[in-house]
Amino acid sequence: MVVEAGGRTRQVRTVHDLGVLLVEDDDFTRKLIYRLLHDIGLRTVFEAADGIQALDILRKSGEDVDVVICDLEMPRMGGLDLLHALRTATGNPLADLPVLVLTGHREAEVVKRAIAYGISGYLVKPVSKADLMKRLAFVMQKRQ
Repeated sequence: MVVEAGGRTRQVRTVHDLGVLLVEDDDFTRKLIYRLLHDIGLRTVFEAADGIQALDILRKSGEDVDVVICDLEMPRMGGLDLLHALRTATGNPLADLPVLVLTGHREAEVVKRAIAYGISGYLVKPVSKADLMKRLAFVMQKRQ
């Protein structure tokens, strides 16, 4: 599979080739999911505590990010605002970057709003290693 991020093309054949940006404000949850991603054996995992930090990482290292896993509710800039910024910025080379939403919400309205921004999947907390693997594999299949 070829992934185009930041105008650069890179071959991604397995989940282990992926670079992930994990955006989660809760330290414990972020460290837990980071550990799960590390155990899966991903190529790179970047961490951000909110959407503003995530945008900064994407500006600097967007070519190394293949998937974003993003919480919805965070201070300063939440997940929906981050999605809006990614999807609507004119000339943004990362506008089609796959985003998996991570949240404790199960309400239909929240899901509908996230889907409207073109998310690639939805993970409900608490997240298991098997759930992460399944969603990451699904994202890779959709991009082939």
